[in-house]
Amino acid sequence: MCGRRLPVAPRPYRDELLSSWLGRVACRYGLDAASLVGALAAEGDARGIPIDDAAPTQEHIASWAHAGGVDPARLSRLSLSWRYPDRPPAWLSSQGPPWAPTAVRSPPACRACFEADRAAGRDEHLRADWMLAERCACPAHRRLLLDHCPGCRGPLHFAFRLRDGWARLVCGRCEQELAARSGREDSALMEALISIQDRIGAIVSVAPERRRRLEAALSTLWAPLDDPGAARPVLALWLDESGWRCPAEAQGVIGAPFPLGRLPIALRIATLIAADAAFDLGDELLDHESDAAAFLTRRAAPLRGFPKTPRSAPAVAASARRSPTEYRRLAREILTSPEWRAAVELPERRRERVLSRLMDAALAVRRAETRAGGASPTMNREAGPPMKRENPTPGSHFSGLSTHETRMTFPNFGALRIRSDKGTLSDMK
Repeated sequence: MCGRRLPVAPRPYRDELLSSWLGRVACRYGLDAASLVGALAAEGDARGIPIDDAAPTQEHIASWAHAGGVDPARLSRLSLSWRYPDRPPAWLSSQGPPWAPTAVRSPPACRACFEADRAAGRDEHLRADWMLAERCACPAHRRLLLDHCPGCRGPLHFAFRLRDGWARLVCGRCEQELAARSGREDSALMEALISIQDRIGAIVSVAPERRRRLEAALSTLWAPLDDPGAARPVLALWLDESGWRCPAEAQGVIGAPFPLGRLPIALRIATLIAADAAFDLGDELLDHESDAAAFLTRRAAPLRGFPKTPRSAPAVAASARRSPTEYRRLAREILTSPEWRAAVELPERRRERVLSRLMDAALAVRRAETRAGGASPTMNREAGPPMKRENPTPGSHFSGLSTHETRMTFPNFGALRIRSDKGTLSDMK
């Protein structure tokens, strides 16, 4: 790393993500965070330097701290591994499949928090606690987190812009500013969500055994329904909607070992409420399984490991046994990954290189799982009723194929429309 210093660099906020601080610094020079850290490097591609919010290297921390005139220890405290040392990586939010890079690009966010930054006369910034996998509502403003742009309706990718001397967060696609005053929410549902978030946070931090049972419950809700190749998760049963089809944003997590941090906000809400209702997130989590939990578990297609390969068999034998279900799941993960979506506008040759890299990464992880003898996405088919292939019905409990407006019927809360692009809940009773 080189030793250049930046003439202007704002101080990091105590609750800020490392990538957010780098973005605020970069916008002072008309750059994004990736271009800034590339320019600070002694050599290498300007966009080849990783910005890892979870566990950045000390070499990168030292370089960025020197450039910004900040104590390296202060920057280290912005990393998620320092803030949450007892939290496994799976319990941090991500916007891609499990083999995607650990650097976090676009966490869900609270628009009212950005408005509060403006009112306090400071830069808007991304909060670290938005990266918790169970987080779907802001406790300070009692508002849903945002994961779709309210302007272009696409999945949100943040960008910093310097306006009137302050860093402002905008949608990287349509340039719409994201700050907004806190609106009216359904108070009963909001209090329930915040209570669930707090209980899950306590379980993840201090109770490893209960955390593993919780992970098993959440994985059950997102296991394929009845059939290993099903396009619907077990969660559809709890929503009581026979014709519901999982939105494209969540297709890649069906059958994943632990999908919570990869779900869009609307489906994350449904998952948390279903887990609390069926599996009980209280002090006796899963110790006394309810009838609802037992029913959902029976309907989940179980995971199993690959059969062991004889030592004399050629290396391609394991690949030859890969099932069509496995290939479909790999394809879903690639097609729903942020890197592939971002490559749509690239020239054809560069798009092909991106696709090849994603395929190689996905297959490498699957080969590693096979060698380790761990669980694999290949599953046994259990005897049971065939999955219904019905068309979605009007007025369904969970209708709408886009997560930015979803209608759901929750026990004890009635019918609600979740507008995750605007962070609001509207009553539909």
